[in-house]
Amino acid sequence: MFSRSRTLGVMAGLASLTMVAAACGSSSPASSSATTTAAPANNTPVKIGMVTELTGLFAAYTQEYQQGFKIGLDYATNGTDKVNGHPIDVTWQDDADSATTAVADFKSLVGAGYKIFGGTVDSGIATQLAPLAAQNQVLYVSGPAAADQVTGLNRYTFRSGRQTYQDVLTAKSYVASAGSGQTIVVLAQDYAFGQSYVTDAQQVFGPLGDTVKPVLVPLSTTDFTPTALQVKALHPNLVFLAWAGATGSALAQALDQQGVFDNVKVVTGLANIATYPFYGPTGTKFDYLSLYFYQAAHNAANDYLIQQMKARYNSVPDLFTPDGFVAAQMMVHAIQAGGGTDVNAMIKALQGWTFLAPKGKQTIRPSDHAMLQPMFQAKLTQSGSTYTPQLVQALPDSATAPPITAHFGS
Repeated sequence: MFSRSRTLGVMAGLASLTMVAAACGSSSPASSSATTTAAPANNTPVKIGMVTELTGLFAAYTQEYQQGFKIGLDYATNGTDKVNGHPIDVTWQDDADSATTAVADFKSLVGAGYKIFGGTVDSGIATQLAPLAAQNQVLYVSGPAAADQVTGLNRYTFRSGRQTYQDVLTAKSYVASAGSGQTIVVLAQDYAFGQSYVTDAQQVFGPLGDTVKPVLVPLSTTDFTPTALQVKALHPNLVFLAWAGATGSALAQALDQQGVFDNVKVVTGLANIATYPFYGPTGTKFDYLSLYFYQAAHNAANDYLIQQMKARYNSVPDLFTPDGFVAAQMMVHAIQAGGGTDVNAMIKALQGWTFLAPKGKQTIRPSDHAMLQPMFQAKLTQSGSTYTPQLVQALPDSATAPPITAHFGS
């Protein structure tokens, strides 16, 4: 099961992890010499505007992101919430998952002098905010929104999370050693969310000599036996399931009843902790790709995140918590170089930066600002009514790096 952010105009069901965006024309990169403002006096706050969904369909995801950001800011500033003597003043604006509201909020904060922005969890919104960053020459760090279009959109835009292409490359790792000439079935819902995975899968598996066959299912489908029979008849070597919504459980049962799991790997995304029981016992038969689960990584940043989540929120990090943590790390690093006002200096500081994040080592690729990062293979184990992810393999950032899409230079 994937969690996704809906494309604008598409009805969202149970929110999913993979954020697919509406096509949005990228604005032309602005001049490499952004307007430089004199450094603020010591103790003058550096203002950060976070535009995201505090209420609405994706509020739960934003809560993870927001909690991670607050802990990441504490981690990156050694508990002071200050950079070079300047307090960090964070304003959270609720766009209620409305692109119109998000754009208005962004413009209002620009007018108020903000130079640093973060958010959102919705890709359809992220691809509308990113061009505004270039138009206004401000720094924008997109959140968990996974649309590939955000990468390389303009030199002012970065991302703190992964992108769809990295999901597909993680799925590819399940068949990388089996040679070419395989049949890969992409089983997905028939709208932009699923269609984007077909496109990415063709780009990833095609060069291996594999054939990608889409099985796209109408959103209104409730009987999945014909779908399961169609998948089985294609004799796939791998089934890549990109699904969102409450019908995923019925689909999984149909695949199981038709014996699909007996003969082929079925790979899907490991979503938020609350979704682990979603497929019931059938869930233990999937092979999962994962962008993060807190048991997967062992390093100082992740240890700090886990400890602080327990201390502050009596909880543990969830799927999008690291994306907020990383956003705070990126912004602090940028402010250290540019004082929160010199956008050009902040961009240069982030380009090519390698740092320790909760997932492990991450690098911001200088050419197009792709966030290179580890990804994970996982399985679910069941004990009574409890489902727990187990790490199968951690894939290094080099194994899941998307194609270069732009060359911003410095």
